[in-house]
Amino acid sequence: MSEFHALRWEPVPADHFLPLPEQSLTPKYLDWHQSALHVVDHLNSSELAVLPISMGVGDAEHLLSRSDKRYAAVIDSENSIVGVLMARDLHGRQSGVVANLLQLPWHELTVGYIMTPLRRLPSITLTQVKQARIGDIAATMQEAGCDFIAITESDTLYGMIVSLRILAVTGESVRLYPRATSFAEVYSAIKHSDNSI
Repeated sequence: MSEFHALRWEPVPADHFLPLPEQSLTPKYLDWHQSALHVVDHLNSSELAVLPISMGVGDAEHLLSRSDKRYAAVIDSENSIVGVLMARDLHGRQSGVVANLLQLPWHELTVGYIMTPLRRLPSITLTQVKQARIGDIAATMQEAGCDFIAITESDTLYGMIVSLRILAVTGESVRLYPRATSFAEVYSAIKHSDNSI
Protein backbone atom coordinates (compact mmCIF):
# COMPACT_ATOMS: atom_id res chain seq x y z
CA MET A 1 0.00 0.00 0.00
CA SER A 2 3.03 2.31 0.12
CA GLU A 3 2.43 3.45 -3.46
CA PHE A 4 -1.05 4.77 -2.57
CA HIS A 5 -1.81 7.84 -0.49
CA ALA A 6 -4.94 8.59 1.52
CA LEU A 7 -6.86 11.58 0.25
CA ARG A 8 -7.83 14.41 2.52
CA TRP A 9 -11.39 13.81 3.67
CA GLU A 10 -14.07 15.35 5.89
CA PRO A 11 -17.20 13.97 7.54
CA VAL A 12 -20.32 14.16 5.37
CA PRO A 13 -22.77 16.83 6.55
CA ALA A 14 -26.05 14.88 6.34
CA ASP A 15 -28.24 17.98 6.20
CA HIS A 16 -26.76 18.97 2.82
CA PHE A 17 -28.22 15.91 1.10
CA LEU A 18 -31.72 15.77 2.58
CA PRO A 19 -34.41 15.68 1.43
CA LEU A 20 -33.80 13.91 -1.85
CA PRO A 21 -35.02 15.73 -4.93
CA GLU A 22 -38.55 14.62 -5.75
CA GLN A 23 -37.70 13.53 -9.29
CA SER A 24 -35.22 10.92 -8.02
CA LEU A 25 -37.80 9.38 -5.66
CA THR A 26 -40.41 8.49 -8.25
CA PRO A 27 -39.52 6.39 -11.27
CA LYS A 28 -40.64 7.64 -14.65
CA TYR A 29 -43.52 5.55 -15.97
CA LEU A 30 -45.44 5.72 -19.19
CA ASP A 31 -49.19 6.00 -19.02
CA TRP A 32 -51.72 3.73 -20.71
CA HIS A 33 -52.27 6.28 -23.49
CA GLN A 34 -48.73 5.91 -24.87
CA SER A 35 -47.95 3.89 -28.00
CA ALA A 36 -48.11 0.12 -27.63
CA LEU A 37 -44.72 -0.09 -29.38
CA HIS A 38 -43.17 0.71 -25.97
CA VAL A 39 -44.16 -2.73 -24.65
CA VAL A 40 -43.19 -4.94 -27.61
CA ASP A 41 -40.50 -7.56 -27.09
CA HIS A 42 -38.88 -8.31 -30.44
CA LEU A 43 -38.02 -11.93 -31.17
CA ASN A 44 -34.59 -11.00 -32.49
CA SER A 45 -33.69 -9.24 -29.25
CA SER A 46 -30.79 -10.58 -27.22
CA GLU A 47 -32.90 -9.78 -24.15
CA LEU A 48 -35.34 -12.61 -24.88
CA ALA A 49 -34.75 -15.76 -22.84
CA VAL A 50 -35.11 -18.96 -24.87
CA LEU A 51 -35.67 -22.46 -23.46
CA PRO A 52 -35.67 -25.76 -25.36
CA ILE A 53 -38.94 -27.67 -25.05
CA SER A 54 -37.11 -30.70 -23.65
CA MET A 55 -35.36 -28.78 -20.85
CA GLY A 56 -36.19 -29.93 -17.33
CA VAL A 57 -38.19 -27.53 -15.20
CA GLY A 58 -35.41 -27.35 -12.60
CA ASP A 59 -32.89 -26.28 -15.22
CA ALA A 60 -35.38 -23.78 -16.64
CA GLU A 61 -35.97 -22.31 -13.20
CA HIS A 62 -32.22 -22.00 -12.64
CA LEU A 63 -31.64 -20.36 -16.04
CA LEU A 64 -34.48 -17.86 -15.61
CA SER A 65 -33.37 -17.03 -12.09
CA ARG A 66 -29.72 -16.62 -13.08
CA SER A 67 -30.58 -14.40 -16.05
CA ASP A 68 -33.12 -12.43 -13.99
CA LYS A 69 -35.88 -13.14 -16.54
CA ARG A 70 -39.50 -13.71 -15.62
CA TYR A 71 -40.59 -15.33 -18.86
CA ALA A 72 -39.11 -17.10 -21.87
CA ALA A 73 -39.88 -18.29 -25.38
CA VAL A 74 -39.88 -22.07 -25.80
CA ILE A 75 -38.31 -23.56 -28.92
CA ASP A 76 -38.47 -27.01 -30.50
CA SER A 77 -35.61 -29.04 -31.97
CA GLU A 78 -35.77 -26.95 -35.18
CA ASN A 79 -35.36 -23.68 -33.23
CA SER A 80 -38.94 -22.63 -33.98
CA ILE A 81 -40.85 -20.91 -31.20
CA VAL A 82 -43.63 -23.24 -30.09
CA GLY A 83 -44.70 -21.62 -26.83
CA VAL A 84 -44.04 -19.27 -23.96
CA LEU A 85 -43.46 -19.79 -20.26
CA MET A 86 -43.74 -17.53 -17.24
CA ALA A 87 -41.26 -18.29 -14.47
CA ARG A 88 -44.12 -18.30 -11.96
CA ASP A 89 -45.79 -21.14 -13.89
CA LEU A 90 -42.91 -23.48 -13.06
CA HIS A 91 -44.38 -23.90 -9.58
CA GLY A 92 -47.94 -22.98 -10.50
CA ARG A 93 -51.11 -25.01 -10.27
CA GLN A 94 -50.76 -26.53 -13.72
CA SER A 95 -47.30 -27.94 -13.03
CA GLY A 96 -48.66 -29.67 -9.93
CA VAL A 97 -51.66 -31.04 -11.82
CA VAL A 98 -49.50 -32.30 -14.71
CA ALA A 99 -46.98 -33.91 -12.35
CA ASN A 100 -49.85 -35.60 -10.52
CA LEU A 101 -51.51 -36.83 -13.72
CA LEU A 102 -48.24 -38.22 -15.05
CA GLN A 103 -47.30 -39.56 -11.62
CA LEU A 104 -43.91 -37.90 -11.89
CA PRO A 105 -41.99 -35.83 -9.38
CA TRP A 106 -41.95 -32.15 -10.32
CA HIS A 107 -38.24 -32.11 -11.21
CA GLU A 108 -38.80 -34.75 -13.93
CA LEU A 109 -41.22 -32.54 -15.87
CA THR A 110 -39.99 -30.72 -18.96
CA VAL A 111 -40.78 -27.21 -20.12
CA GLY A 112 -43.03 -28.67 -22.82
CA TYR A 113 -45.53 -29.88 -20.23
CA ILE A 114 -45.95 -26.48 -18.61
CA MET A 115 -45.53 -23.94 -21.40
CA THR A 116 -48.43 -22.18 -23.06
CA PRO A 117 -48.45 -23.33 -26.69
CA LEU A 118 -48.17 -20.54 -29.25
CA ARG A 119 -51.44 -21.61 -30.89
CA ARG A 120 -53.32 -20.75 -27.67
CA LEU A 121 -52.15 -17.14 -27.64
CA PRO A 122 -54.16 -14.26 -29.03
CA SER A 123 -52.47 -12.82 -32.10
CA ILE A 124 -52.53 -9.30 -33.50
CA THR A 125 -50.70 -7.72 -36.41
CA LEU A 126 -47.82 -5.28 -36.20
CA THR A 127 -50.04 -2.74 -37.97
CA GLN A 128 -52.56 -3.03 -35.13
CA VAL A 129 -49.80 -2.56 -32.55
CA LYS A 130 -48.52 0.57 -34.30
CA GLN A 131 -52.00 2.11 -34.04
CA ALA A 132 -52.74 0.88 -30.50
CA ARG A 133 -52.07 2.33 -27.08
CA ILE A 134 -50.77 0.40 -24.09
CA GLY A 135 -54.28 0.45 -22.61
CA ASP A 136 -55.66 -1.19 -25.76
CA ILE A 137 -53.18 -4.03 -25.33
CA ALA A 138 -54.12 -4.41 -21.65
CA ALA A 139 -57.82 -4.57 -22.61
CA THR A 140 -57.02 -7.22 -25.23
CA MET A 141 -55.14 -9.28 -22.64
CA GLN A 142 -58.05 -9.00 -20.23
CA GLU A 143 -60.56 -10.06 -22.86
CA ALA A 144 -58.40 -13.01 -23.92
CA GLY A 145 -57.48 -13.90 -20.32
CA CYS A 146 -53.85 -14.28 -21.35
CA ASP A 147 -50.52 -12.82 -20.17
CA PHE A 148 -49.07 -12.94 -23.70
CA ILE A 149 -50.05 -11.54 -27.09
CA ALA A 150 -48.25 -12.72 -30.22
CA ILE A 151 -47.48 -10.09 -32.86
CA THR A 152 -47.35 -11.15 -36.49
CA GLU A 153 -46.11 -9.43 -39.62
CA SER A 154 -46.72 -10.98 -43.04
CA ASP A 155 -47.82 -14.26 -41.43
CA THR A 156 -44.59 -14.61 -39.46
CA LEU A 157 -44.06 -14.14 -35.74
CA TYR A 158 -42.59 -10.67 -35.15
CA GLY A 159 -42.66 -10.32 -31.37
CA MET A 160 -44.57 -10.63 -28.12
CA ILE A 161 -46.24 -8.39 -25.64
CA VAL A 162 -46.17 -9.67 -22.08
CA SER A 163 -48.22 -8.40 -19.13
CA LEU A 164 -45.03 -8.21 -17.06
CA ARG A 165 -43.54 -5.75 -19.55
CA ILE A 166 -46.62 -3.55 -19.25
CA LEU A 167 -46.19 -3.60 -15.47
CA ALA A 168 -42.51 -2.65 -15.78
CA VAL A 169 -43.21 0.23 -18.19
CA THR A 170 -46.39 1.66 -16.63
CA GLY A 171 -46.13 0.62 -12.99
CA GLU A 172 -49.62 -0.87 -13.25
CA SER A 173 -50.49 -4.52 -13.64
CA VAL A 174 -52.90 -5.95 -16.15
CA ARG A 175 -55.67 -7.57 -14.14
CA LEU A 176 -56.35 -10.96 -15.64
CA TYR A 177 -59.20 -13.00 -14.32
CA PRO A 178 -58.38 -16.69 -14.06
CA ARG A 179 -60.28 -19.08 -16.24
CA ALA A 180 -61.18 -22.54 -15.07
CA THR A 181 -58.63 -25.13 -16.13
CA SER A 182 -60.51 -28.18 -17.32
CA PHE A 183 -59.23 -31.71 -17.46
CA ALA A 184 -59.42 -31.43 -21.27
CA GLU A 185 -57.05 -28.42 -21.26
CA VAL A 186 -54.55 -30.23 -19.04
CA TYR A 187 -54.82 -33.38 -21.18
CA SER A 188 -54.30 -31.29 -24.32
CA ALA A 189 -51.14 -29.77 -22.81
CA ILE A 190 -49.80 -33.23 -22.00
CA LYS A 191 -50.65 -34.56 -25.44
CA HIS A 192 -49.08 -31.51 -27.13
CA SER A 193 -45.90 -31.94 -25.12
CA ASP A 194 -45.63 -35.65 -25.97
CA ASN A 195 -45.93 -34.87 -29.69
CA SER A 196 -43.29 -32.15 -29.56
CA ILE A 197 -40.53 -33.98 -27.73
